[in-house]
Amino acid sequence: SIEAAMRMARHALGPEAVILETRGAISSPGGVGVTVVAAVDRSHPVRPAAENAGPPRDAGQGPGQDPRLGRRAGSSPLGLAAREVRRPPVAVAVTSGKGGVGKTSLATNLAVELARGGRRVLLIDGDFGLANVDLLLGLTPSHTLDDVVRGRRRIDEVLLTGPAGIQVLPAASGETDLVDLDDYRRELLLRALESAASDRDVLLIDTGSGIHRQTLRLAQLAREILIVTTPEPPAFSDAYATIKSLAQRKLTQPPRLILNRVRDADEAERVAEKIGRLTQQFLGLRPALYGMLPEDEVVATAIRMQQPFVSAFPRARVSRAVRAIAHRLLAPDPTGARRTQPSEEAAA
Repeated sequence: SIEAAMRMARHALGPEAVILETRGAISSPGGVGVTVVAAVDRSHPVRPAAENAGPPRDAGQGPGQDPRLGRRAGSSPLGLAAREVRRPPVAVAVTSGKGGVGKTSLATNLAVELARGGRRVLLIDGDFGLANVDLLLGLTPSHTLDDVVRGRRRIDEVLLTGPAGIQVLPAASGETDLVDLDDYRRELLLRALESAASDRDVLLIDTGSGIHRQTLRLAQLAREILIVTTPEPPAFSDAYATIKSLAQRKLTQPPRLILNRVRDADEAERVAEKIGRLTQQFLGLRPALYGMLPEDEVVATAIRMQQPFVSAFPRARVSRAVRAIAHRLLAPDPTGARRTQPSEEAAA
């Protein structure tokens, strides 16, 4: 079986190896074999597995190009070679404590707005149980991340092109196997996601809601974690629970708050202050209010149209608010850190 072949390959490469790409398993009288195309040894610097497996079969299709992986032959499967000559992507995770607070709507529109600003954006649907990024963007995927995890498709075969040229990595709705990946397949997936993002300017992850381990692991991939909530007590109570769960993990910096469906800036600041007092008292941190999105009827209209509201209604208040968040994510301050204070434009 393919599982047996993968175990044999891992044994040959070392106990700390994580296999990213395979050529496929073959059966023979002597057993099962598999050609490993790319692997990572977690205890040593990245090494292309092609050094062990020999040249790829399709190497003649381009000078130094491995068409199966969609990158230069010999380059790092994590994009490290590319990162030596260009800045790594800005990695942003959009998450929430509960569903229905506008998390996916923000992620999709933020991706389109960033792309309209000239950035190469990869949007990952990380809500493996209830995926709907493709629906909001009017896309119909033939294959999903489920096919990647099961070894049926390469990650570059699953990518879709969405509005403004964004690249979308769709997930499968209702696939419980993706929600409950074992440690090995979870790490394989995370490494493959890093590889897919290596030549992008922005990696945007729309995680699932709640505090499932898979959701928290995806959020940890990002430097910026945006927690979306609304002024209703159940929503910001769940936002606090999410911050608490994330605080127990190793993060680059504290999560940020996005207040959605607010009447005005005062309401957003009051809710952020409530959450901040709780997190300061019990967790020793205070998440910054990073942005606020006003209640706007064009959001529901755009969802029914299966179009991003930043494209369908670019002058709407909520579109201007998303534009402000996009500018903030990409605008460094004089010390090189990214700005964290929300702009008044978000609630204008």
